[in-house]
Amino acid sequence: MQSKSTSKLVGISVVLGAFFLNAVSFSSAANLPAESKISEVTVYPGSARVTRQANIDLSVGEHSIVFENIKPQLDENSLTVTGKGTAQVKIFGAYIKSEYSKETADERVKELEALIESLSDQIQMEGNNNEILSKELEYLDSIKLFSGQQIPKDLVTSMPSVENLEGVRGFLMERYGDVNKRKEAIAVKIRELNKEKEVARRKLNELRSFGSQQQRLLVVDLECAKAGKFALDVSYLVRGANWRSVYDARADLNKAEVELTSFGMIKQTTGEDWENVQLTLSTAQPTVSGRMPYVEPWILNPIQPRAREAMAPAMMPMKGMAMMKDEIGGQYEPYYMSVGESASVPLEQEADLAYSQTEQKGVSVVFKIVRPVTIKSDGSDNRYPISAQVLKANFEYSSYPRMVPFAYLGSRVVNSKDLQLLAGEVNLFLEGDYIGKSNVDNIGPGEEFSLYLGIDENVKVKREQISRKVDDVLIGGIKSPNRTTTFEYKLTVENYKNKNINVHLFEAMPVSENERIKVKVSDVSLKPNDKDWKDRAGIYRWEFTLKPEEKREIFYSFSVDHPREMNIPGI
Repeated sequence: MQSKSTSKLVGISVVLGAFFLNAVSFSSAANLPAESKISEVTVYPGSARVTRQANIDLSVGEHSIVFENIKPQLDENSLTVTGKGTAQVKIFGAYIKSEYSKETADERVKELEALIESLSDQIQMEGNNNEILSKELEYLDSIKLFSGQQIPKDLVTSMPSVENLEGVRGFLMERYGDVNKRKEAIAVKIRELNKEKEVARRKLNELRSFGSQQQRLLVVDLECAKAGKFALDVSYLVRGANWRSVYDARADLNKAEVELTSFGMIKQTTGEDWENVQLTLSTAQPTVSGRMPYVEPWILNPIQPRAREAMAPAMMPMKGMAMMKDEIGGQYEPYYMSVGESASVPLEQEADLAYSQTEQKGVSVVFKIVRPVTIKSDGSDNRYPISAQVLKANFEYSSYPRMVPFAYLGSRVVNSKDLQLLAGEVNLFLEGDYIGKSNVDNIGPGEEFSLYLGIDENVKVKREQISRKVDDVLIGGIKSPNRTTTFEYKLTVENYKNKNINVHLFEAMPVSENERIKVKVSDVSLKPNDKDWKDRAGIYRWEFTLKPEEKREIFYSFSVDHPREMNIPGI
């Protein structure tokens, strides 16, 4: 005896291999076309799970529910079917089938042909308007030429009035400006019309192919033991969808806070629009294999030499990269400086954002957008708020003027204990003004991380070479086997802000890894806090506080002694 509760809810995940077997037994079942709409979409990195819902009235008996015109190429292995209603239903399977629809294709061909013809007529009409404007420009040119010849003649007999001269000049300027604006508008319109025509022509070519005249149908086989209403949900995985995290970081120096707002940036080209759907964003990746790859041995073999000509093109970029790394001195991790407190300034109130609901599901994180949304299948970006938090910040600056003459604002902050931050781009706002972009890595709940807030041009940083001396003579003009080059530099930091700032200044002193090259650093005017910062050889770090309009200068020198025949980059 079947439980009455089954009349209220039926939920079955479908295994497609069994569906095809069941489809044979339903060859005599009544086909029941279903009006359906997309109700829910879960977007993953690179794909999306689409749920399509149909509300149907079922009579007793076997039925094949047909979802017509399924546009996107879907993963048939991902098909799942669930349903609920007052009807007592048993779901047997679902499958995809294709059928040829020449009549539908012919109607669409006629529509596209008419559209292309209409667009061609509009382009021709705009071209005619452009020709008229060109003739008007020729007319204005003739007036300009005539006035340029006539006015000198008039000057022989009488002086033209200022009003007449200004009138001619004003007329020409106004007409030239008006005609040029209209010609620019026509050029834009023709360009847009040509784009529309190209899209229509491409669709027409696709439709005229045999494959495009087929439509995919999604068929669900079921049996109804008790008549009633039934809501049938079919879900499937499609490609052509993606989402990423982007952030707005708004720093308030007076409050020592950063408001960090995260958004989901979604785009899709699945082939069908998502109209008024419940949207969920997930970090899961269902298109990536769930099985670990085969673990194979790592066998070392010598590289087989090739002809020099074949190797040269491939080696050139590698050499360039190696030189760049040597010159830069490895990767640089910026530091910061603190900003002193000052009086709080009242801010205007902003509209509240409707943030998503976040939940952890196993190894993935999902964000449910709180209201229904519409996302067109045109590849455009759609931005929806996910979360916001206010982070207490000890604002800090850092500078490495050997590479870039800027001071970078940043802070060490702590993420919320119940919020996961995904790697993404950060739009930076400093006291209401947009100042550039930065980025964050994946940040776990409660994790401390560095938030970089871009450059602040109110803190000036400069590195200057004061002198360079070369000593390579021993006695009586006889050159020594070695050459000694001595450099003197000055580092300058100036505070043009209205508050105290804490400065972390970095400089890379030369370091020798060759016993024939001798390096000596001397005359450092301010003792550094670190000489090998974070175990990076030769990286000096100074930390100091600057008052408003205060300037700090640091002098240092170093000498490099090396064999005369040895060439050293930068020396």
